[in-house]
Amino acid sequence: MNEGDVAVERAGGEASRPGTQHLVPPHVLAPALAAIVCLILVVIDWRVFVNTTRGQLVEEAARIGSRDARESFSGITGTLLSVVTVPALVIVVIVAVLIALAQKRWSIAIAAIVVLVGSNLTTQVLKELLNRPLDDVSEVALNSFPSGHATVAASVAATALLVLPVRWRPPVAVLGSLLAAAIGISTMIGTEATAWHRGSDVVAAMLIATLWYFLVEAVLAGLAHASGEIAAAGNPPRALMKVPLRILSTLGWLSVGLGVGALAATAVRAPISTDLGFQVAFLGSILGVAAVAFFTSALMLRLRPHHQPPLADPL
Repeated sequence: MNEGDVAVERAGGEASRPGTQHLVPPHVLAPALAAIVCLILVVIDWRVFVNTTRGQLVEEAARIGSRDARESFSGITGTLLSVVTVPALVIVVIVAVLIALAQKRWSIAIAAIVVLVGSNLTTQVLKELLNRPLDDVSEVALNSFPSGHATVAASVAATALLVLPVRWRPPVAVLGSLLAAAIGISTMIGTEATAWHRGSDVVAAMLIATLWYFLVEAVLAGLAHASGEIAAAGNPPRALMKVPLRILSTLGWLSVGLGVGALAATAVRAPISTDLGFQVAFLGSILGVAAVAFFTSALMLRLRPHHQPPLADPL
């Protein structure tokens, strides 16, 4: 087996520790808990920014603050958003399945479809089911939670981590976080005259995609355990992990520190009535989105896939 490939050994082998039993195996529990945390954060996001007047005031200030960015970057954001289409998503599904099948990883091929379809279907269902309370604080009263475009980008990034060979995952995690953040922020800037989405819409989209990733990983790990197999050493070599994780965590904490400060200042002063206040609110919103993109990618990279090894050498 090549270095960095997922090593799976039969129960009772070197990967198991005699006398150690767990009600839920750690390699099943870790992704399951991560999925639960993502679900809780989606609910908190919805409750705070969509269902409270204060949260709506913060996001309305950020929406107004996006106008200057739209005047400068609408051409770039328009180009990025034009790539996110249903045909493009279908192509991604096909490519992901082919990559998995080329490695004879049949379960991962199915998992890739589940992550992509499940994430985007969940977003569309929530758009229909959820209503936006009208507190007379926004010029745009329509529900936009979660963002469909951001869900596509985040689910594509998550699927890449799922299907690619282990040694490719560290750089892909960094690139995927940047892609998800760029598409998400582009929906907040929008094109021409209006922004499409609020920051809470984008954050929810990223968390939904991450949730499906970890749900799939938990199921795969559970199936492997039920068949008498124990996953071990699924991460890339530590040397390959160190730099990408440091990059993601550093960018994440910087974004959190600056973003929380800007959003807190906006919440305390809301309703906002100055151009500077609107710009601070928008900056805080995009930094919050960036932080979620970096941290979810780091978490998906750190909590390695726990599934059976490919039956052929990785690509």
